[in-house]
Amino acid sequence: MKLDFFILFFFYLVSILSTLGYGLYFQRIINIPFNKKCLGYSGLIGVFFLTIYSYLSNFFYAHSIYHNLIILFVGLILLYLSYIKRLFLKTEIKFLVILFSVIFISFLISKTHDDFPYYHFPYTYYLTQNSSIIGIGSFNHGFRTPSSLFYFNSLFYLPIIKYYLFHLGSAIIFGSAVYIFFSNIREGIKKKKINYIYYFDLFSLIFILVFFYRLAEHGTDRSAQILIFLILTEILRILVLKKITIYEISILSILFSITISLKAFYFLYGLLIFPVLFIILKSNNFKDFLEKIFFNKAFYFSILLIILVLITNFFNTGCLIYPISTSCFASFDWSIPLKEIDKMALHYENWSKAGMTPNFRVEDPISYVKDFNWINGWFNRYFLYKGSDFLLSLIVLMLVLRFTFYSNVKKKISYKKEILLIYLTLIILAVEWFINHPTLRYGGFSLIAVLFFIPSSLVIETYGQKLKQIKKRTFIIILVGVTIFTLRNVDRIIQENKKYNYNVFINPYFNVDNARFFRIETKINNLINNYIDCQNNRKECKNKNEYVVTKKLNKYIFTRNK
Repeated sequence: MKLDFFILFFFYLVSILSTLGYGLYFQRIINIPFNKKCLGYSGLIGVFFLTIYSYLSNFFYAHSIYHNLIILFVGLILLYLSYIKRLFLKTEIKFLVILFSVIFISFLISKTHDDFPYYHFPYTYYLTQNSSIIGIGSFNHGFRTPSSLFYFNSLFYLPIIKYYLFHLGSAIIFGSAVYIFFSNIREGIKKKKINYIYYFDLFSLIFILVFFYRLAEHGTDRSAQILIFLILTEILRILVLKKITIYEISILSILFSITISLKAFYFLYGLLIFPVLFIILKSNNFKDFLEKIFFNKAFYFSILLIILVLITNFFNTGCLIYPISTSCFASFDWSIPLKEIDKMALHYENWSKAGMTPNFRVEDPISYVKDFNWINGWFNRYFLYKGSDFLLSLIVLMLVLRFTFYSNVKKKISYKKEILLIYLTLIILAVEWFINHPTLRYGGFSLIAVLFFIPSSLVIETYGQKLKQIKKRTFIIILVGVTIFTLRNVDRIIQENKKYNYNVFINPYFNVDNARFFRIETKINNLINNYIDCQNNRKECKNKNEYVVTKKLNKYIFTRNK
């Protein structure tokens, strides 16, 4: 077994613990009450804080190896300080380490997803080599919609390991969610609160273990959808209790802002707040709710993250939200032309409606997306290929859990009406999803799943078993879920070994094709070097490049050479 395997595992685990250290420290700064029984949210708060820092810092300097090494070291110090202050117990940190050690098997990949070499890696690497460049969106349409995950991952460009932690953010979000759902389930058993939320957490846990087992495919889409599951479980708890505390406001603010920063269209999921507001208004606690928001630091930091995302989008493309043309300002030199924006919006819509695939393109993309002309093509080329398999797997999962916890004894449940509003909101979101971007990676996985999980959880609660039986069968179900997660990843690694000659114990790193992964960075360097040469030899400089480079206020500005 080569040393590279242990080096990768070491930096992987240390980086996660460092992120947790920032989360625990920042949690105190913004006055979020610490829950000793769930470090998962502390980990997500760490992601939240480091993402904000990454956006702010990259305006001024690149996230170099030495800069990131300091960031890593400081996080470990903060973790140690939190430990000696007894903010968590040894058993909890041990469980967290064991959990992420198991997840490490999904972190070992040879081939990444198609978007990773196209723009995920190039954009993240660009952040490690340069401070923010105005007009960078012209290089690649993926550079026009950068995810906050790229900014977070750029902080883990480290010595020895280099850029092989550029998908760490997905692992942390995945592992944190697993930890949270497991903690919720454990707490439900301990306090004997076996309600529909308990089963919803169990459904969500098994779902992400079984369906999101391959970390290389997470990209930014699955990470956002994992957070949607967490948002919903928190909202459901609020609806049951009919009140909202500062803790819930803080957590929801952070979860929503991270989700939106991952993919802009998730701002529509803000509709999920309206059922909460309705409950608050009904209980005459709206004034108290406003006071809790007004004095909530997490809420303002969440707004800061969204503002940073919008500013970054503007400097990249001239648009606040690309490719929504109404949010674009065409008057700036680096702005993407409106015709190109509209063309790209049409491209995105056609792609999500199966009008454009790697192997197929409709002749008339405008007519295809008009009205509902796309439904037949979407049904034949997408639903029968991916959608039907997903629905079938979902039904099997529900049936397994239904019969696992089946009982002939029927209980009376009095609070079912309280979730009617949230369910109607989810239906509205599902309709919007189907009309505008009906592909599973654009929110479909989580939306369809929760529409099944909520009523299924209510049915299981109604016909629930005794606590002893529930405890035993819950353990079995979770064990099966973890086993499936592990075996599917083992099988994936075996297949990758056969196909790509990929042995994780000899070379645990994903394959890097210099021509593809570094093509944009090479172009950036050439343009900057040419600009420097031009400044030193003004009379001899003739710009024949595709881009014109200028510099104002120590910021490079790239505009297309007209």
